[in-house]
Amino acid sequence: MIKYPLYKKNNSRKNTLVYPGLTTVSFDRIITYMQYYYVLAYMGKHCYRHYVQLDPESADALHDVLVSRYDLVQVCAVKHSDVDPAILIAPAP
Repeated sequence: MIKYPLYKKNNSRKNTLVYPGLTTVSFDRIITYMQYYYVLAYMGKHCYRHYVQLDPESADALHDVLVSRYDLVQVCAVKHSDVDPAILIAPAP
């Protein structure tokens, strides 16, 4: 008789993140804990500039991922009043 290890069907849900390495947070933490970050990335002649709203751990992870892909990277915290709405990437609802 062959015995198979115990398992539960659909034991865990896998959520695929849009940006690998970033953490997921609950909606109530978005309002109180997340701050705005300015993201600047250069690759050759191309310059990418955006504002994003992240928690500090995700901002560090984003910086590490971008450093491995771009020539020059800057991710720094900014005040809400300094955010340019034209280049703001809003969090997903």
